[in-house]
Amino acid sequence: MFTERTHSTPRRLRRVLSGLVLAGVVLTPLASLTATPAGAQEIAVGTSGPARPSAVAARLVAERRAAEHRRQADLAREQVLATLAQLAAQAQTARVAPVLDAAVAKLGRPYVRGAAGPNAFDCSGFTRWAWQAAGVELPHYSGAQWAQTDHISVDDLQPGDIVFFWGPGESGDPGHVGLYVGDGQMIHAPGTGRSVRYDSIWYWSGARVAAGRVR
Repeated sequence: MFTERTHSTPRRLRRVLSGLVLAGVVLTPLASLTATPAGAQEIAVGTSGPARPSAVAARLVAERRAAEHRRQADLAREQVLATLAQLAAQAQTARVAPVLDAAVAKLGRPYVRGAAGPNAFDCSGFTRWAWQAAGVELPHYSGAQWAQTDHISVDDLQPGDIVFFWGPGESGDPGHVGLYVGDGQMIHAPGTGRSVRYDSIWYWSGARVAAGRVR
């Protein structure tokens, strides 16, 4: 009896389990135990691929590129401006060369009121004569020359510019003019009894000094 029960019980259990398996009752939980959850699949796919840059990182990259483009554009602009300035300086040098040559050629000629060359000069007659060598006609009067030039800072004087003077107490038109030649020096016809000569632009004590560039 004991032996029969021990053999029959497992057989019954196997039959019951077989019936459950055939009915699909056991298959479903077994499948759920072996399957990978959908969320786990998504996580695995997401972590196994290359990481995408965040919006912040992408913005930083774009800002760095834009800054570099601006730097390159500024550098190119500076180079263009430097080249233009160099060309302008060369053109100005070529333009004033005959003016300076004409002025130097008249050193030692006497001052005569109302004279405009070729052998005697007053102050505005001398600057007028010098600029005629470059094909420029300036009026023979210091006030008119002041009105016809572009007013610039004395610190920006370049050879060929005209220096204007108002003596102590003078107002209105300037009373004297000279031709700037560089290094703080000018050539001018200083006054009665004197001749065309070099002088510092600060030679006239107490005078107001201004500068003009010939157009």
